[in-house]
Amino acid sequence: MLGGAVVLGLLGAGLFAQEGAPLPSGIDPALAAAIRRFDGAQGNIQRISAHFREVKTLALLKAPVVQSGEFYHTKPDKFLWEYRNPTEKLLMLDATGIIAYYPREKRAEEIKTRFGKRIVKYLGLGSVLEDLTGEYEMSLSKENQIPNTDLLVLKPRGKRIQKRIAEIRIWLDREINQPRAIEYLEADGDSTHLAFDQIAINPEISLSKYEIKLPNDVTVTNSLSGFFGGGSGR
Repeated sequence: MLGGAVVLGLLGAGLFAQEGAPLPSGIDPALAAAIRRFDGAQGNIQRISAHFREVKTLALLKAPVVQSGEFYHTKPDKFLWEYRNPTEKLLMLDATGIIAYYPREKRAEEIKTRFGKRIVKYLGLGSVLEDLTGEYEMSLSKENQIPNTDLLVLKPRGKRIQKRIAEIRIWLDREINQPRAIEYLEADGDSTHLAFDQIAINPEISLSKYEIKLPNDVTVTNSLSGFFGGGSGR
């Protein structure tokens, strides 16, 4: 259940692991247990909802950008982030593409991407962490301030990935086997921290929830520069 900024940062870096990659030999037993516990639980999950709080720290801004809202996911390919504070905006992702909508500005951004189905696989409901072991060096951190979680630290192995990503931290809840928080550290020093609460497993979510109907007076552009550039919709 990765958050929007983190997910599409991974997309931009081209990080799509091979399906079914085995755990490396010699892996820390505690880390292997955490990965298998998480991956083993995903088959029973069809839908997820949660409240999220996102904090972006950008070198170009004096103060962090704090936003919050609701997250929804329905298996296999529906993801929605409803940003509600400090202003409303929507981010919807499925296997065909991505739509970002700013109702107050009467503006939307949309891209169709050939990576859509691969993003869906990468995001959830499968052996996600096990797949990532080939792309990242993983470890369990002892500097964990969130009770009843395992803090996984992922550092990219390849130089191409290292140009974009310095480190990813994932706090896995041991009871519900979902991320309680994710921190994405970019190579240039910028970072995004997402914290999740009110996490519901298999709640009722209508598929109409993922339908973004744009009014006729909305201007649509073929990009996502505003949503992830930190300057629009705030």
